[in-house]
Amino acid sequence: MKDKQSLASALRSSLVVLGLFLATAQLSQAQVCGCTDSMATNYNPEATVNDGGCEYAPQKVKAVAVGSLDLALRGSSTLFCWNKGYWTYNDHNDNCIYRLDSTSGTSMESLCIQGIKNRDTEEISQDSLYLYFGDFGNNSGTRRDLCILRVNKESIINQQVVIDTLWFSYEDQTDFSSHPQATDFDCEAFIVTDDSIYLFTKQWVSAQTAVYSLPKTPGSHIAHKRGCYNVKGLITGVTYISEYQLIVLCGYDYNKNNVLSALKPFMVLLYDFKDNLFFSGNKRRLDFSYPTRAQIEGVATSNALDYYLTSEHFKTTKMGITFDFPAQLWRVDLRKYLLPYIKSKSRSDGATNVQ
Repeated sequence: MKDKQSLASALRSSLVVLGLFLATAQLSQAQVCGCTDSMATNYNPEATVNDGGCEYAPQKVKAVAVGSLDLALRGSSTLFCWNKGYWTYNDHNDNCIYRLDSTSGTSMESLCIQGIKNRDTEEISQDSLYLYFGDFGNNSGTRRDLCILRVNKESIINQQVVIDTLWFSYEDQTDFSSHPQATDFDCEAFIVTDDSIYLFTKQWVSAQTAVYSLPKTPGSHIAHKRGCYNVKGLITGVTYISEYQLIVLCGYDYNKNNVLSALKPFMVLLYDFKDNLFFSGNKRRLDFSYPTRAQIEGVATSNALDYYLTSEHFKTTKMGITFDFPAQLWRVDLRKYLLPYIKSKSRSDGATNVQ
């Protein structure tokens, strides 16, 4: 009797194992890894899992100059969408944020934040409760006081400002000697997620960007390196649209030995990535069409399709020739490149009002 029961139990176990094996085999057959973006040159219509290997033909986008910024905003270093408009901030010697008219670029309103010391603030990001001021500009690689100021949004509006500080250092930086515009530990872009801050570095040496993460709580932190991507330029701004798993970086090519070929703006689209592995999905660079020249510093959007960017004033003289690019507000329409993806995400989430 015991032998029959043991045999029956062993048979049931074998059937369970066989069922699991067959289910796993069917699942692996159903999933095909490859490029899932129909706009890519290596699109695989049979692919069901994006392997992050999509390739794209070079494309140029037209940037429309909306208007010049006020003279007080010549150091515009960021752009973010908040409190009924697009706001910018100078990269030093100022503690006010300015709301821009998106049809002209002129300043419509300012909010000054008492208690902020702005050494070299290059980006402002946000979550539902706070604005985060990234005072981490470091183009010589010498700074040991890198920080992000967390400011309660309501306290700004009520003029009873509450500020906390997040200090950080890069886990792999050991050299703090001065290397002006020759360091890979500069940073001008970051985003805030539910529980973390992600920095996108401006790498003068390698022309790449590395992602570092740290907690978004006040205190002292080590920024841990999470990945790197060759953007072939200098990253100066970023905006994050979490509901679409979409990040848009901005920046420019720069050659200090040949200003005639310098300041070529570009945008990099990161989308359809897995979790917070931002380089695991599609990666597409879009260059601005000729003859646009600007030191692009910030990017923001309210609908994931129309993007506004600011450039700061840039002036230099080479070989007796003066090059003078004003601070401006720009607009770029990315429907051609993002609308199919955003519609697919909207359908999967039940939304229908994407145009």
